[in-house]
Amino acid sequence: MKLPNTAQTQQLITHNTLEKSASTSSATVKVNDSEAITDYVIAIEQPISQLAPDPFRGRNIDFIYSPDLNPILGMKKYGIGSSPIDINKPFAERSYKYGEFTNPDDINAFLDQVDRLDGELKNMFQHLKPTAELLELVQKMSDEELAAFTQFAVTTSRHQFGLENKNSSEQLISSLSKLSSDALSSTIATMDKLLQQGNDYKKPVSPIGENEHGNETLAMISMPDTISWFKSNYRANMAKYELANDYANLLMEKTLSEGQLIQLNSHLSETTLEQSSGIIDMMSLVKTHQNDDVLAMLNEVDKDGEPNLFSYLAQQTNYQANKQYYQMDNGKFVAQQDNISSDSNRRELYNNILNANNDIGMGWINDALEQFTGTPAQIQNELWQTLLDDKEKMPEQFTRSDSVEAWALKNISRIEGAFHVTQMNKIYDYNSEQLVPELIGKLSFYSSGNIRSSAASEAPQLAKNQQ
Repeated sequence: MKLPNTAQTQQLITHNTLEKSASTSSATVKVNDSEAITDYVIAIEQPISQLAPDPFRGRNIDFIYSPDLNPILGMKKYGIGSSPIDINKPFAERSYKYGEFTNPDDINAFLDQVDRLDGELKNMFQHLKPTAELLELVQKMSDEELAAFTQFAVTTSRHQFGLENKNSSEQLISSLSKLSSDALSSTIATMDKLLQQGNDYKKPVSPIGENEHGNETLAMISMPDTISWFKSNYRANMAKYELANDYANLLMEKTLSEGQLIQLNSHLSETTLEQSSGIIDMMSLVKTHQNDDVLAMLNEVDKDGEPNLFSYLAQQTNYQANKQYYQMDNGKFVAQQDNISSDSNRRELYNNILNANNDIGMGWINDALEQFTGTPAQIQNELWQTLLDDKEKMPEQFTRSDSVEAWALKNISRIEGAFHVTQMNKIYDYNSEQLVPELIGKLSFYSSGNIRSSAASEAPQLAKNQQ
């Protein structure tokens, strides 16, 4: 039954009942002021059967469209609010509000979209604010696209424990509404694909093992005060959400032509979670005029090859890859956890790689990747900058096919060794500030995060002694 536009159903009340109700009973329906109706408070002195019927009851709104006891964390569920019942004016037409809708035809049109979904997806969709823009958008979608869009929009808007709540669904809807039908279909298919990639995510395995409670067997972990422990902890399992969130932010914040967006979507549909993460981050940070350069490079990258450029770049935004493990003399382990590199540092790295691809080619980049893969994520920008500077200053040293390998043998150990000295000094400084410091002694580098570098790689001796 649809919502009637008139108060004809009110005329079902008999004259005798009206007189009796007016003289002996009172009733009010109090609806809270928010758009997400949380409860109805009814005070009556006569049986409910004597009250004017609710025209929406034919759509089972009490059980389907009203907020239930299981809202999605961080989002409010939208229900239909109605004007109070006035027993003294039984023929007065009721008014309704559902999101931004007040017209009964619009409300019914939106409820028709809700009815296209089943089960949990129906519940999810009711957490998106009913608006004319959303109604127009979803009417363009097939049932399968509506299901994929609903899951993506709620997944990227719901509150994640330990993170700032950011309901981005309205901004996402506004961005999607501007797309043509082809670009919209391509984007929704990519949303579905990225959610699948996220669901396949498995937390990285600690290189030093875990105890029976699933915790790393660390004597101590050093980290800056500014770091997000929840994001940085390898057990946080955040990548399954971050990938979808990053794509949503790209759609909302990045200027892409429809042709560029469709090209990007075609690549993302063929990649792994790690590759997608690297691609989205690069595309988000480069300048608008570099969009085509990124897409051209994507056409050249062998997505099945190893090492893979975009899997390699994904380490820049992976907290576990920005974590180094060191072994003490007694065999126990300590770790240094850093924040991921800043947007500006990552942008500089991406610019270096784009310039190298434009000037030298993908083959040369792959040669460098073979040498750089497995080294700490934090030194990648320095490695690339030093390599390109040396190539510009000493071009005669880069004429052989093994030039990059020769450069790597001469330079990587020096850069990486200095980095580990810095990391171990951070550990010593952190330990000295603890109430009960650990007896650390000498340290040797063991492994870098989930890159799983060779164990027991000896680092240079620490430049200062434990205090």
